[in-house]
Amino acid sequence: MAAVLSLLPLSAAIAALAAVPAALELDQSQMRPVLHSVAAPSITDQVDELVARDDFHLREVRVQRGETLAALFTRLGIVDAAALRFAQTDTAARLLVRLPPGRFVQSSIASDGRLQWLKVHSAGDLDGALATTRITTLDRSIGTESGFRVVDADIALERRVELKTGEVRVSLFGATDEADVPEAIAHQMIDALEGEIDFHRDLRRGARFRVIYEALYSSGEYLRAGRLLAVELENGGKRVAAYWFANGSKHGGFYGADGRSFKQAFLRSPLEYTRVSSGFSASRTHPIFGYDAAHRGVDYAAAAGTNVRSIAEGVVEFAGWQRGYGNVVEVRHDGKHVTLYAHLESITAGLRQGMRIGQGDSVGNVGMTGWATGPHLHFELKVHDLHVNPLTAELPAAQPLAVAQLASFALAAAPLRAQLALLERVSIALDRPR
Repeated sequence: MAAVLSLLPLSAAIAALAAVPAALELDQSQMRPVLHSVAAPSITDQVDELVARDDFHLREVRVQRGETLAALFTRLGIVDAAALRFAQTDTAARLLVRLPPGRFVQSSIASDGRLQWLKVHSAGDLDGALATTRITTLDRSIGTESGFRVVDADIALERRVELKTGEVRVSLFGATDEADVPEAIAHQMIDALEGEIDFHRDLRRGARFRVIYEALYSSGEYLRAGRLLAVELENGGKRVAAYWFANGSKHGGFYGADGRSFKQAFLRSPLEYTRVSSGFSASRTHPIFGYDAAHRGVDYAAAAGTNVRSIAEGVVEFAGWQRGYGNVVEVRHDGKHVTLYAHLESITAGLRQGMRIGQGDSVGNVGMTGWATGPHLHFELKVHDLHVNPLTAELPAAQPLAVAQLASFALAAAPLRAQLALLERVSIALDRPR
């Protein structure tokens, strides 16, 4: 459910009331049936119309470390060999071949996977009243031999703050779509709260969310989402709210009202918001061989090719093939924590033993190599070389804000807290029976 606010001038409301017929006039009116034959369109005509219509949808992602252009196309859902071939071979599209990690990418894609356009945004200046960005656009062009063209443009963006509220009926992404929350903001919501809410196990139907975020416009037209400023989630009787604060680091961070950091030293999951297909247990029946065997980890069901991320910074201890695991990566994070990621379709290009990687960096893609019956990620966590349940293990927390920053944080969070409270009152009013 999405809540929409509209404040009408009083004069408009009075004019609307004046246009309503008086009760006496309504009582004196005569009611009589009106019959009119309407020809229903044929099913064939309706199907032909749907087939002929081009339905495009917008996807927004950030480039991952080690990701190739072909892998990016796959993740975006683009099935267009001609567009990929042009982007990989044309000199004008050279910038697209090696995109740095973190670069923001948008694409408009037809229902059959055909690319309409792809836009790559430079980092630009996103901290001033006006944001600036350079956009490289790959789109279709009838006037060129290849059928495509690449255009660069520097654009000044106007920053606006938008407020949305919604309710989870089936999935979080379904709810954010219904509330018209951009996909990039939905991902930031998960990033902000995943240390507090286990989206894999705990998200309930009926959970309500409220978000405040920046939207970037150019000449009055929406271009892309900016930064998530605040998010509040009510789920299963638990309420949690996170507020973004410029803490002096490069990207800032999310904190609770008390200044406690929501940026955990260890992520709870190596995948973003998927369902758990097989839980941790001391023994289970092996899905291939049938015998009972210890299952020292958790299996996450996900589509083949889904990105797998390291849950914390660390050093790669192994990256390669192991018999039952197939393609597998093992990372040591400190003196006592080690994680393992198995059955990968492929290991991130360039990843090797001894390399230091950061939290959230890609280690590979979901697959079904080794002893696997279907695409999934097998994930293990060891503490002092002993396997523990990744879903319930106590993991190190991040440091809270310094005492010297608490006053500035409270000042920055106060208007956001007031706006979230207003959104809650509005949603309650809209839900009240009339």
